[in-house]
Amino acid sequence: MTALWSSPERRSGHCPSCAGERPFEQPPCADGHEPGECPEWACADCGHAIMLGTAESTLPVRQLVTAAA
Repeated sequence: MTALWSSPERRSGHCPSCAGERPFEQPPCADGHEPGECPEWACADCGHAIMLGTAESTLPVRQLVTAAA
């Protein structure tokens, strides 16, 4: 995605479905994220959804520990 921001909830980027540069918007967040903080984005033309995030926004994975034989 390009960094063309017009507001925290709207940006321009490449849409794989439309095969071109399109506006993306953030739909209302059901997870309680503040405007501009939600990783969910949707193409304003076709609705193709994408997730954007950073390493800080992911949760660590618990590792399964098994006893040695």
